[in-house]
Amino acid sequence: MKKFVEKYTFIWPLLGSLILWGLIGAVSGRFTANQLFSCARLASFALLLALGQMVVVTSGEGAIDLSQVYILTLCAYMSCNLMNVNPVLGFVVAIAVGALCGFVNGCINIYLKVPAMITTLATGYIIFTIILIGAPHMTTLPYAGLVSFINMNFGGFSMLTVICIAVAAVLAVLLYKTKYGKQLHAVGQKRLAARYSGIAVGRVVITAFTLGGALCGLAGVLCGAFIGGAFQDMGSTYFLPSIAAAFVGGTAAAGGRSNVLGVCLGALMMSFMTTFLNAASLSPGMQRLIQGAFLVLILVASVSNAVKKK
Repeated sequence: MKKFVEKYTFIWPLLGSLILWGLIGAVSGRFTANQLFSCARLASFALLLALGQMVVVTSGEGAIDLSQVYILTLCAYMSCNLMNVNPVLGFVVAIAVGALCGFVNGCINIYLKVPAMITTLATGYIIFTIILIGAPHMTTLPYAGLVSFINMNFGGFSMLTVICIAVAAVLAVLLYKTKYGKQLHAVGQKRLAARYSGIAVGRVVITAFTLGGALCGLAGVLCGAFIGGAFQDMGSTYFLPSIAAAFVGGTAAAGGRSNVLGVCLGALMMSFMTTFLNAASLSPGMQRLIQGAFLVLILVASVSNAVKKK
């Protein structure tokens, strides 16, 4: 049973989602498919961040990206400004800026030997400072065409959900069916051993940060369109849910193990949790407290599991 659970780590967020869905139905007095569709749509941005976080954490040695929410916000501003001039150019530039931020994080981590947590915390505050300086001079309204596009529905599923499923599918292929994916997991398990086996460890880790940044950029573009514009602390809402989704979904805190399906279900579970806490009429502060406590429990469980395996 223990081996089965360790192999199929997505079971925990799946069970959590079902339990929370049932609690939402009990509190609201209704149990409908629309609740699932709504939570899946609201999970979109935390999911994209969580997938990016999963890639970074999988690279090992305590890697984590604390600048994600700031990258999301910056890219939302970029898309609102540029897509109204040229939709395609604005979309590409916004995601490229996210990728560039991730690339810088990776380079500092690898070449300057600064721990990822410190690196991304510092660059995150630099990005936020840029936002504070530039925001008063930027357009905050999203491109109308993108707003219409992401609000389309297919059999109850939002276009946002469809996009996230597509991104997750592509990422799964990259991580589990390509040479890079195998190298990333090898680097995450033991960087020194990976280096001796001929893997370009620095390149693999920097690529992981770059990919994570690009996913933050995509989240920023979509989030800006969904909520009707960009504002300075728009990313803070997704900070705790995205990290919790990454780890509850089966990403090993020590690196070397990822689970795309588990992270997707983890993001859905966190969305169900937020919806349940709202239905229970808890204050935003109390909701953050509960989410934070939940994240601590997940991290403790993940780290203790890694220690036992060693």
